[in-house]
Amino acid sequence: MGASSSRCEVRSSAARSRRQDPLTSDCFSGAGYEVDTGTTQTAAAKLRDEGGRFDHLIVFAPPHKQTPPELSPQALARRLDAGTNLLLITSPESAEIWRDFAREFGVDFDDRGSFAVDHFSYATEDDDGTHTLLAIPPASAPSPFVSTATRAGPPIVYRGAAHSTSRNPLLTAVLHASSTTFGATLDGVVSSDDDKLVGSATSLVSSFQARNNARVSFVGSFDLFSDRFFAEGASSRFGNAAFARDLVDWTFHKTGLLVKRSSQVVVPGDRTSRPSYQVGTQLVYSLEVASSEPYQANDLQLEFGMLDPHIRTRLLATEVDQSSNVTRYSTQFKVPDRHGVFTLRVDHRRPGWTRILDEVVMSVTPPRHDEYERFIGGALPFYTGAASVSAAFLIFIVLWSQQA
Repeated sequence: MGASSSRCEVRSSAARSRRQDPLTSDCFSGAGYEVDTGTTQTAAAKLRDEGGRFDHLIVFAPPHKQTPPELSPQALARRLDAGTNLLLITSPESAEIWRDFAREFGVDFDDRGSFAVDHFSYATEDDDGTHTLLAIPPASAPSPFVSTATRAGPPIVYRGAAHSTSRNPLLTAVLHASSTTFGATLDGVVSSDDDKLVGSATSLVSSFQARNNARVSFVGSFDLFSDRFFAEGASSRFGNAAFARDLVDWTFHKTGLLVKRSSQVVVPGDRTSRPSYQVGTQLVYSLEVASSEPYQANDLQLEFGMLDPHIRTRLLATEVDQSSNVTRYSTQFKVPDRHGVFTLRVDHRRPGWTRILDEVVMSVTPPRHDEYERFIGGALPFYTGAASVSAAFLIFIVLWSQQA
């Protein structure tokens, strides 16, 4: 699943060395991406001339404030609204405009010039003595952002800025720091007294999925993508290459995909749907969902109602095709005893997975005048009363006649 040939623009600052960009060769090799790289000026020109052809953007945020209009945070936000995916890679020296851009998504980077420091969980063989080269075990990274193989692999080496995350349900912290991590400058000055930037509450990599399924990931380290940790033979010591590939695949819609294949609502025994149904009718709703990787959900819900749901019931997996990762969910329910225009809705949202939305509008009608039951059980007292009065009147006539 996912786009087989997407076009991606990688924009680096002019001061950034070409050898620090293994993303362009390693993460995209064999992934079906058509990659264009360039500096700020060349990338802006490409976006100006053929910006609509790019499905994804990777931005290495520069330290200077001057940014072409095509690469401004406002322009990137408009592209996200249009469905473009973004991987934003910052550093402790990145300009404040990129920090302001990240805050719009609930990501608050540490003060400028501050690094994530850990005197216990650092790469002892490769650190320069500042204890800013952190070694982060990926075992707790959430799925589907990070694959099972990467979580079982070697630690991820990270040198850069930390950030805190808000409680926005669309935002997920992908990589956390250890419990002994804090933010400080290279001079040893603690950067912030915010308890959200101390210990395991500190986030290093976070991802955001908008309501239109556009994705943006925030990374505070250029060195996480350094060829020093991507070189051949380094994969046995560092998990950076595998983690970067997983992050790029998720951000660019190659993993974490849920797609509605088909849906149907019918009366048991029918094969086609009807434009309207009567109150009290038994209905069967079925939904086929395809996923980029195995996804077994037991919390899909179906709502049936007008302004407010009259019925909310769980969808059960009835058929699973392991070869194509297609699952069929279904449930049976009874139309409530109320007529009007009803909406049948499935709105499934889970962190890391694309949204499933299925809505069917249908009319619910009362029975026709000749379709009501001839004998109503609830009217039995009235039937009994009428019969008893009639019987009493007949008895009275008989008795009156005999006396006469």
